Amino acid sequence: MRNALIFFILVLCLACSNKEEKVLKLDDLVSGSKEKKCKLDTNQVQSNTNSISYFVRLFADSLGIDHNIISVDSSFDFPERFHPIKKDKVTFNQMDLLAYKHWKWSDSVKANQAFFNWLDQFGECKTSLIVGEEVSISKKGFLVLVQDKSIVYLEFGRTFKPEFYLHKLTDCGFGKHWKYMLYQQPLKKTIWIDCISDTTNCPLYKTDLKVLKSTQKLKK
Repeated sequence: MRNALIFFILVLCLACSNKEEKVLKLDDLVSGSKEKKCKLDTNQVQSNTNSISYFVRLFADSLGIDHNIISVDSSFDFPERFHPIKKDKVTFNQMDLLAYKHWKWSDSVKANQAFFNWLDQFGECKTSLIVGEEVSISKKGFLVLVQDKSIVYLEFGRTFKPEFYLHKLTDCGFGKHWKYMLYQQPLKKTIWIDCISDTTNCPLYKTDLKVLKSTQKLKK
């Protein structure tokens, strides 16, 4: 009788153990949390003046720029009239690269509107630029790059190599899909590049500056 009772208790314990094991499966525990994973909201305009974005830090590191000379730029620029979903703007306390600005829109139509309207009031003097015209409009150098939904603006205090900075931007995450490019060396004339004329990549990404100067002019 005693042996039978002990056997019954053991069977009961095993049954309870199997039941608990079935209930406490890992898949069952995490299934309810799969929809609660944290995600970065890339649609929010970045306006935190107390921090520098991850991309700016990455870009600065690729150029060997000390983070201590970087300041967030909270000024209002013309492209912001077209309500970008993201903006990232900083200045550098040095003579080479002076500023980096990036705006992103929800679609290509808004990005194109911002770019071509900006050309009507470009720079500090709000100069109207005619597409393809070679003119001197700034004492500083600058480089404007346009993608499907983004515009990047770099400003320089000295002569610079556009292909060098395009390589850096591409390697840091922008990719090779550039549509238009406009740049000017300090006190020189503007040069326009239509990257769409090359169906593969922007010509600047694989050729030197001499070839670029004979590239087809930018078309609206």
